[in-house]
Amino acid sequence: MIEHSLRRQLEPIVTRRRRLDLARRLSLHWLITALIGLVLIGAAWLWGWRLPFALVLWGIAVVVATIIAFWRCERVGPDYQAIARDIERHHPDLRALLLAAIEQKPQSPGGRLGYLQTQVLREAVVHATNHDWLESIPPTTVALAHASWIAALLLLVAVFSQMLPSMSLLPQGRRGILASRGYDVTITPGDTIVEAGSPVVIVARFDGQVPLEVNLFYGAAGQAQQRVLLTRSVDDAVFGGVIQDVRSDLLYHVEYDGRRSSNYKIHVHDRPRLVRADAKIVFPAYTNLPEKTIHDTRQISVVEGSHITLTFTLNKPVATARLAPRTGIALALSVDAEVPNILTTSFTAENSERYELLVADARGLENEFPPRFAIDVHKNLPPDVKPVFPNRDVAASALEELDLQAEVSDDYGVTNFGLTYTLAGVQSREIALGDSSVSPSGTIQYLLALEELGAVPDQLLTYYFWADDVGPDGNPRRTASDIYFAEIRPFDEVFVENQSFQDQQSQQQQGQDGQQQGRQTEELIQMQKQIIIATWNIKQQTDLSGDLGDRADDLDVVRQSQVEALERAQSALAEAEDPSAGQALQAATEHMTDAVHHLTLVGARHALPLPDALAAEQAAYQELLKLRQREHQVARGQNSDRGSDRGSARSQQQLQQLQLTEQENRYETERRAQSQRQTAQREDLQVLTRLGDLARRQNDMSERLREAEAALRQARNEQERQEILRELRRLRDEQLEAIRDVDELQARMDQAQSRQRMADTRQQLDDSRSQIQQSAQELEEGRVSQAITSTTRAQRQLEEMRDEFRRNTSSRFSEEMRDMRDRAQQLDRRQDRIAEQMEQQQDSGRRTLADGDTADGSLTEQVQQQRREIEELIEQMRDVSDQAEVPEPLLSRRLYDTLRRASTENLDRALEATGQLLERNFLPEAQEIERRAAQGIRELREGVEEAAEGVLGDEAESLRLARQQLDELIEQVSEETARAGRPSQADPASDDDSGRQPGAARDAERPQDEDARTARAGESSDQWNDEARGPLTGGDYRQWSDRLRDVEEMLTERDLREDVARVRDRARTVRTEFVRHGKEPQWDLVARQIMKPLAELRERLADRLAQLESDKALVPIDRDPVPDRFAELVRSYFENLGGEAR
Repeated sequence: MIEHSLRRQLEPIVTRRRRLDLARRLSLHWLITALIGLVLIGAAWLWGWRLPFALVLWGIAVVVATIIAFWRCERVGPDYQAIARDIERHHPDLRALLLAAIEQKPQSPGGRLGYLQTQVLREAVVHATNHDWLESIPPTTVALAHASWIAALLLLVAVFSQMLPSMSLLPQGRRGILASRGYDVTITPGDTIVEAGSPVVIVARFDGQVPLEVNLFYGAAGQAQQRVLLTRSVDDAVFGGVIQDVRSDLLYHVEYDGRRSSNYKIHVHDRPRLVRADAKIVFPAYTNLPEKTIHDTRQISVVEGSHITLTFTLNKPVATARLAPRTGIALALSVDAEVPNILTTSFTAENSERYELLVADARGLENEFPPRFAIDVHKNLPPDVKPVFPNRDVAASALEELDLQAEVSDDYGVTNFGLTYTLAGVQSREIALGDSSVSPSGTIQYLLALEELGAVPDQLLTYYFWADDVGPDGNPRRTASDIYFAEIRPFDEVFVENQSFQDQQSQQQQGQDGQQQGRQTEELIQMQKQIIIATWNIKQQTDLSGDLGDRADDLDVVRQSQVEALERAQSALAEAEDPSAGQALQAATEHMTDAVHHLTLVGARHALPLPDALAAEQAAYQELLKLRQREHQVARGQNSDRGSDRGSARSQQQLQQLQLTEQENRYETERRAQSQRQTAQREDLQVLTRLGDLARRQNDMSERLREAEAALRQARNEQERQEILRELRRLRDEQLEAIRDVDELQARMDQAQSRQRMADTRQQLDDSRSQIQQSAQELEEGRVSQAITSTTRAQRQLEEMRDEFRRNTSSRFSEEMRDMRDRAQQLDRRQDRIAEQMEQQQDSGRRTLADGDTADGSLTEQVQQQRREIEELIEQMRDVSDQAEVPEPLLSRRLYDTLRRASTENLDRALEATGQLLERNFLPEAQEIERRAAQGIRELREGVEEAAEGVLGDEAESLRLARQQLDELIEQVSEETARAGRPSQADPASDDDSGRQPGAARDAERPQDEDARTARAGESSDQWNDEARGPLTGGDYRQWSDRLRDVEEMLTERDLREDVARVRDRARTVRTEFVRHGKEPQWDLVARQIMKPLAELRERLADRLAQLESDKALVPIDRDPVPDRFAELVRSYFENLGGEAR
């Protein structure tokens, strides 16, 4: 133990020794690190060897060595024994006194030193006071220590400066002199062969001396070369760069430090690729359509029998080529004699087919993604004969004149039309009403005078309408309507009224046995009538097909029915008591026997036609008509068509003319028609949506072309210019894709059910297609300004077509009512916000409106704006009500009632008074007036919604159907992602999981892409196997996209419709990438960009539907959607809120 007084004397010496030790340690550590730096510099200078991040690692080593030196000095305590020996070495007179004093320890229990120990310490302190113990450490030693660490520090700075390339003093020409006499560089890939359009990575690897900068020069032989600065990689000896989009043979070399490598060649081999496909169509003569040429197409729609010539322009000549269908034999392609890269084939289209173009060049290289072609063949349908009046069987007297009317139409025109009538037992007569010209439609109208024909009671007259056209074989073809019956009724037919419906029932019960025979007779008559109709239908079908074919079974059923009718007639003949009835039944059975005979012959010999059997059946039916009763007792009941002879339909006209006295039951059962989408309406909706989509895409294309043109003018170097040109090529590909969509839409409009209705629109769409095709051609030729003009023209044409088509196909007042409903709902919501602001000001006790301003202006301005918009809405309602008075009386009456109630509420005056009171700061009084105005606006909104529901349909039903469609669409995509081995993430809350595995998705995607390419290079039959895929990668994409379009049209809010359109665009992009490049979709992006927005849309629809269906539903009221930039913050907020609650 060292006493405090002695320790105080030794403290200066301890401090000096510690500084001396620190100086020595710093000198040693810095010297070692400096030597390491010199080794690194020497290795780089002599051998050209450089360690990555050498300077950084060396600097870290210097810092670590310095820290260790300080740490060890602080950690090591003072060695008083060594200090005492050094002091006694300089002061021998101490005679070990200082060592003895240091070693003294207390001996007594109280921790005190003894007398002798105290004396030793006192003498040592006295000696320290009289002598300078610091002389034990010579000043020269201290000076040398300081000089050593200063020198080591200077050496560190010098080494550091030499390791920096910019400050190095080493001669440039001697770097790596021991490794080689010059640069040892390896250029990869050297001479190489690449596919056209592929990028080429150039790598320069230096094994010896390494230059500071390496430049790549490349270009076609004999042309100016482009310069690219190669980038040094993490490995200092490797430089790399990329030549983008190589499309022709190139020469390249690298230059460094005034040196130049050898020239290397990049040879481009181009796989066979379709550049353009044109179709020349020669329609059959009967269509009267001119020859048509469609440029750059993949889908055409023709009528059967059309002669098609397909011309394929390839990028290079090929050795083999064939056009392979899904099934059947491939079509051979002939090579043009003058231009060997043009292939042609011709054939006559009989059935719809899908083809693939498979080609291979002389080296065996095949087209990687065979283009597909769709040939949609429409049958030459027979004319459509539609009876208009009377369009049913009738019972007429022999003196009547029958006004017979029908409408005929045909896809390619009727050559003649008319009607044929037959009196049983008399030769048929044909009345031709058409002229010699060919017209797409016509009207049959003929007045048939029964008196002139000599018709007699109980005689049967049958008639049918017909139309002629030219069949697919070029021969005339006749199409007939159903056969209709005109029964000549007796003049003395009597209808007797019962006193009441109950009296009639009692009389029927009493005379049931007497009427049994009448009912059996009526059933026999109706049975014979059905036999005639069935025979007539079989006759028409066999006339069209030319043989009996598979209708032999149907004919056998008719024969059996005729045998059964014959048996019934024979049974009735055996029981007949009236001579006239027996005579009629005898004649009927004879005609039935002849009919059975003819039907048997036709079935056995397949002989045609069937007129003999049909004539015998009609004669039998005419004889059966004579059995009907001449007197009827009738009474009006719940159903006005009930009488004593229930089965008779021929007497309904006479029954309606009777003035029956029984009180009519005026209570009817209410029937509610359910809204169902008809096929034609759905097709019109699809066409309308596609026209709008094409117009929007052309608008976007025009904007992007303008941006590209401006960027091309401002390009500062060749690299930027090439990047813009690549973007223009991508835009051209998008225009070609738009042409494919137009062709698909034209094929849809050319279907049988839409051909005539959309003829004008189809012609206009063909003009728009020409504009889009022209813009694509101009982009290929580099004429961007002209392409912008063509694109803008196509956009305007498509927008005009969309608007015109909407006006032609939608309800006359649909757009006006949709607009009025939206405006009324917005007014109601805005009035609620005004009321809330006024309530807040009232609660806060403010009497001024200075602080009541909102983002839209002051409360007074908002009220005045409400007043102006309500006046505009009322004026619009008044106009629509006047216009709809004749065509839509119910709509007009509802709007009129709403206007009348609004006028009684004095909405404009209430809002005007509210604004005036707010201007004068009378807030309580303004609130009272505002409540009345709000109630009036609410009633106005309800009235407009009620009127709109009759035109637009029930909004809740539309939302319900849209939500159901979304559920099915999401499920289809979810199943597809599950089959692809990716977790479906339709739930927005699962985004975190999807975001943690992008790398895994890409790694798993690579082999699938390779498999897809391998499969596409294989047999063509594999190209059509889409059953195991889903809507994005399979054959159901069109149906899936159409259903998504339906959802868009069901929605009324603009933002929701825009969300659906964005999702559809993303899905189309995924589909295009898959079809064009065989690229497997990135399923994590599919989940985020397609499934998640659809799921969010479904939730918003559910909220809106709950608001409409229930006033007590716990749903957000008028909740605005969260903006995209705040969506993640809101989600995190609710997650944290839920965690705190738990």
